[in-house]
Amino acid sequence: MNGQAQVVALDLDLSKPAKNRSMNGEDLLRQMHEKFRKGVCKAYTFSQKNTHYRNDSITGHSEWHEAIEFPDKFRIDFGEKTAGNYVIFKADSAYSFKKNQLVKRRYDSNTLLLLLGGMYYRPIDEVITRLKNENYLTTMLSSQTWENRPVYVVGARTEDTLSNQIWIDKETLQVVRIIEKMNDTDTMDMRFESHVKMCKGFIENKVSFRRNGKLEQVEEYFDIQSVGAFPVSTFSIAQ
Repeated sequence: MNGQAQVVALDLDLSKPAKNRSMNGEDLLRQMHEKFRKGVCKAYTFSQKNTHYRNDSITGHSEWHEAIEFPDKFRIDFGEKTAGNYVIFKADSAYSFKKNQLVKRRYDSNTLLLLLGGMYYRPIDEVITRLKNENYLTTMLSSQTWENRPVYVVGARTEDTLSNQIWIDKETLQVVRIIEKMNDTDTMDMRFESHVKMCKGFIENKVSFRRNGKLEQVEEYFDIQSVGAFPVSTFSIAQ
């Protein structure tokens, strides 16, 4: 972690008007929502080159092709699109396909999709409720430093890298890092290392993932295209 941080002094009595108390995490989320509401690209496609790691060594490369429609639709095609190997995230579920056949369905609220754009196409109170349901302490706010820039951290105090938390650039209000517990043993550290400006917001184009402190995957996005609403078949699960 770069730099040291100071915890913002918080008065968490939310019955007080915001102007009469210190800003907390929910105030910040509301500011972000107001700035980018329906401004980030509603729907877009992109491809990505992945570098996979194990024990800090490269184990391979892959290419995926993806489609997003906020607030809650996300499709990843692994390798050639014609192979029929893909996953669809829709609402609060994930559906995995192999050779165009559904092989698995599981619950997945997809906090990543929510925080990178879906939140701007949902009511802010619903966004906060969803984060609370995924064990984010939304009222907690600290002020820290990340990559030599000042950031806010929603959900954790200084030096806490285990709680679910969202790192937000103070100047741009972009999400630059998310730490989330995946299960009882695994914590994922997602870092959004660069962005491109599109529509009235930003789209990340380089992301790295660290599981329990070990680099697992680096993703570099290309051919990013903003599009209109996708045809129903893009996210269809009736196959």
